[in-house]
Amino acid sequence: MPTVEITVVGRRYPVQCDEGQEGRLKRLAAYLDGKAGEIARASPQLGEARVLLLAALVVADELFDAYDEIQQLRGRLGQEARASEADAARVLERVADRLDELARAVGKA
Repeated sequence: MPTVEITVVGRRYPVQCDEGQEGRLKRLAAYLDGKAGEIARASPQLGEARVLLLAALVVADELFDAYDEIQQLRGRLGQEARASEADAARVLERVADRLDELARAVGKA
């Protein structure tokens, strides 16, 4: 299991991850470090633990917002899919009716 050294709020941490996940872990750490840096610059009196806690809460808030948006989009897609299915069923019904009319017309000829 590889170990990656990440830096958050100026402190280095060795972190183990699954093989092939090193780049992702570094990107996640850089994102968290960016959020923590914003908080530390805005409130320099805060200690490291509080900065990390607030950064984690900010990231969790973003995650919850993303989950909510995904749920809304899924709901909308489901509604659109049901509407599309109903539209397709109506079109197929009209086509079937027209084919029946044509078959009757051919049968009379």
